[in-house]
Amino acid sequence: MRILREDLKHGVVELRVECEDDLWVLKGVIARGDVVVARTLRDVKIDGEGKRRLPMTLAIRVSDVYFQPFSGRLRVHGQIVEGPDEYGLRGSYHTLSIDVGSELVIVKSRWTRELLNRLRRASSRRVKVLLVSLDFDEVAIAVALDQGIRFVVERTLPGLKDEGPGAEDLAREVVELIVLVASREEPDMVIVASPSFLKDLVVENLRRRLGKPIYIDSVSEGGRAGVYEVIRRDTFRKVLQYHNIAIVEEIFDEFMRLLSTDSDRVAYGLQQVRVAAREGAVSKLLVCEDQLYGSEREEVEELMERVEEIGGEVRIVPEESPAFAKVKAFGGILAILRYGISYWDKTRETDVESPTNSSQGS
Repeated sequence: MRILREDLKHGVVELRVECEDDLWVLKGVIARGDVVVARTLRDVKIDGEGKRRLPMTLAIRVSDVYFQPFSGRLRVHGQIVEGPDEYGLRGSYHTLSIDVGSELVIVKSRWTRELLNRLRRASSRRVKVLLVSLDFDEVAIAVALDQGIRFVVERTLPGLKDEGPGAEDLAREVVELIVLVASREEPDMVIVASPSFLKDLVVENLRRRLGKPIYIDSVSEGGRAGVYEVIRRDTFRKVLQYHNIAIVEEIFDEFMRLLSTDSDRVAYGLQQVRVAAREGAVSKLLVCEDQLYGSEREEVEELMERVEEIGGEVRIVPEESPAFAKVKAFGGILAILRYGISYWDKTRETDVESPTNSSQGS
């Protein structure tokens, strides 16, 4: 994403969409009541000509935002507030289609630091990685994006038990699949993982075919489960240390360690995290993305802003990521704290549930 102009005094930010992950970011940034300005096509009545579909620039006050993961398109629906006067469009409704390459203006009554940081993080270059997990009987190829994991190929293989010509043929078949996917997806790098020696055969052939960095790793099984395992392993995190998926996994793992060893240094659920943020104690915060689209959106965004203000790290957990269900099990929001807080002592002065009514102990 490229930020073309900022006029925060008037609530204006102008952007250019440069990749499909930018659309996912905008889904969480654009809210009901914002004004979005973009080029579009609109059917209009012209005297003597009937209806014609014309290009024009429209400004709409947002009522709904639609985004299908990995679709490459964001749709923003709302009431037209500005447009060509000759067509009398003000007050009617329209849907803007925002694609890769689109330029748009977002006007908000207030841009928080956290919202601006989301845009600025998206303006730095992000790495696109191809993940390959295979064994003798199955292979899965996926693309890791900030918005989650998109599976491109999941295929059953003939099945072999030992080395030999059959294994080499199988490796060549997988290499052809990878090359085909890579030509379409244009990844920056590839990670090949397997519990067997097949990964070595694949990488040996693949390095002759692709002019991209290729990394190799071991997993306990192939296929989809192996892809999810790769994401949790050090190779993925070291190679993609700034990738949103890698950071989310790392924060969740740290949360689970502290939950069992120093539980006063974690908080989960909106009520507990609210108390911790009020104390200025939150160091790292994970928020499931569906928390940004429900009735508590305003409260959650205020919480995220508070954490950013005190120097904490905020990460949104995509619905299409392995960590989503795990964070969702803790109320959809969790935090790692700079120091321990006893929630039992806080119940008299806040609306936090006591340990007898929640799954968090003191």
